[in-house]
This record gives sequence, C-alpha cells and structure tokens, in this order.
Amino acid sequence: MEDNNDFGMSLFGEGGMELNIDDVNPIDIAGLQDDPAAEPPAEPGTPAEPGAEPPADEIPNEDGSPEDVVGDEGNDDGSDDADPSPNLFSSFASELHKEGVLPSLDLDKNKIDNTQDLANVIKAQIDVQTKQYLIDKIGEDGYDAIEKGVSLAQYQQHAQTVQNLENITDEVITSDVDLATKIILEDYINQGLTEDRARKILQKTIDQGEEAVVEDAKESIKSLRVFEQNRLEQQKVANEATFKANQAKQEKIDNDLKNAIYNAKEIIPSIPLNKSIQDRVYQSITKVVSESPDGVMENQLMQDRRENPVDFDAKLYYLYELTNGFKDFSKIKTTATTQAVSDFEKALRQTKFESGGNPTFTEDTESYDGLGSEIVF
Repeated sequence: MEDNNDFGMSLFGEGGMELNIDDVNPIDIAGLQDDPAAEPPAEPGTPAEPGAEPPADEIPNEDGSPEDVVGDEGNDDGSDDADPSPNLFSSFASELHKEGVLPSLDLDKNKIDNTQDLANVIKAQIDVQTKQYLIDKIGEDGYDAIEKGVSLAQYQQHAQTVQNLENITDEVITSDVDLATKIILEDYINQGLTEDRARKILQKTIDQGEEAVVEDAKESIKSLRVFEQNRLEQQKVANEATFKANQAKQEKIDNDLKNAIYNAKEIIPSIPLNKSIQDRVYQSITKVVSESPDGVMENQLMQDRRENPVDFDAKLYYLYELTNGFKDFSKIKTTATTQAVSDFEKALRQTKFESGGNPTFTEDTESYDGLGSEIVF
C-alpha cells in the first residue's frame, strides 16, 4: 500500500488526561497544632516520671538493652519490593477508558493484570481506530478491498473511474456525440474485441446516424459501470487466491523447517543436538523481534544484519568459505581440538616432576591424600 500523508492519526488526540487524587486524604495536622492540651514528645534522654511505663520501643529485652521494634510495613526507604497489584493495571486501563483513550475497551471481557495485557488492549484500540479511519475515508467497500489485497492507489483509481462514469448522464451523451463514440468503442474492447474489430462495428453504427450512436452509447455506459465494478471484484478474488497460495507455501516451508530441526540428530556433523538447542534454533528463525523501516517483519538474525550489514556479511561469508559452503566443518573442529590439546600440553609442561616420575603435588601429604590413581604417562 502506498504511503498517504492524509492518513495520519493520533491515538491520544489533543485532549490531555488528568489524574483525580481527590480521594487521597492528607494527614490532618491542624488539629494537633490548635489543641493546647496536646503535649510535645519528650526529648531524647529525658528521664521518665516515676511510675510511668517506658515506650513500647524501649522495653528492655533479656540482656537489659532496649529492643528495637521494626515495622513490617516496608523497607527503610519506604519502597516496597512486592510486584505491582493487578488492580493497578486494571485501574489505569479503566481511567484511559473514561478519558476516551480506550473507548472500545470492555473490562468485563478483557482481563488486565500486567503490562502485556495493557499493551494488547492498546494495540487492539489502535486497530479499531485505524479501521474506522479508513472506513470514514473510503467507505466499507474500500476497506474490504484493502483487506483483500487491493492497494489504496488501486482503489482510489477505481473509485475515481466509477465517479466519472456516474457523471456521464444521458443528457451528456446526447449533447456530445464524440464522447458517445468513445464510450461505445471502449465497451466493445472490454467485451474482448480487438480495437480494429471494434472500430469496424462502431463505424456501422455511425453510418446509421447520430441517433443510433447516442442510443448505443446509453447502453454502453451501463455496461462500462458494471465492468468496472466486476473488475474490482475480480482483483479481490485474484488477490485472495494469491494470498492463500502463499500461505500454503509458507506453511509447507514452516513444516519442512520444523522437521529439519526436530527430526535431525545433528545439523553440523559430529555435534549432536538436544531439545534445548532445537527449540532455540527454531525460535531464532520464527520469532519476530522487530519491523524494518520498510515494514518487513524480522527475526533476531535479520535485525542484526540490517543494523550492521558489513560486519555481519563479512563474518557470514568468511564462515561460508571456511566450511566450503557449509559442507565441511572439519577446519573449525580441528582448530578447536588443536587449541584444546595445546592448552593441555602447556599445562603439563608447567607441572614439575621429581622422585619416581610422579607430579610434585602427589608428594605433598597435606594437600594430596592419595585417593584415586595418578595419571600414567
């Protein structure tokens, strides 16, 4: 579908949204200030009057020291480690609904307990508004055509053609014989006649006089209107058939891909697969993580290549050549094995041998208890 700058829209509109905090009651300290009978708290270290009980947080424990009383209301900094209540998301969505941001939201049918639920209802609202915007602009027929693969430009051209044909009334045809002949000619061609054959038949009508031309043109204009409407319907049917064929083809590719991954014991020779790796490979191929600027859905690999194509392709083609077109991975395995052996030999050379040829750590009775057998070289 071609870009159309007139199709801009705003989800939130120009109106703002204010939070209602009238229900939050601030702590009333005015009463304490105005009450002369209220006594200020005692200063720290002030001895209590005889017979008075100490505060609850200063009651001595068994060792005679005051026992600190810590509340369970939360952390010292006032934060709360608990997860947000599901009611928070539901309440926020309800406020958005009241403000007109999510007018189609039905809280009785939509359970909103987390951020994903909230994102889903917002996306659904965007879809609803997009659909309504298109219907307002091009009507139900236009939206149906676009849903079935007709581009916006194609439908706009169709709508303009229909409007032009509707504007050609009988009075217009009667007053413009040249236009009448063009209408008859186009009608003949739409019926499958070649242009030469259509002109020969048209000439016979012209020879009969202007009245015959006008009468034929009045019938031909009706035929052109029907033809234009049928042409759009045929385009929708063809697009739908193409979509189904592509969908079936994609399903076959998906099934073949799944079988290739999950039915194979190994993808790279001598490197066995397990269920975890199979799942990760399949998810890496099929999981959509982003959308490219031109609207193509991307998996992680596609996104990485788009963001850094030079480095990505350099490494890809290097690996391709190193493995002879992904057919021979022996060089990679040999390199890995050689490095492992080299590291092992280096570690052995750093071990000092004495006495009967055993490593020195076996001579240390404090650190080696003799359990097991020494490595035999």
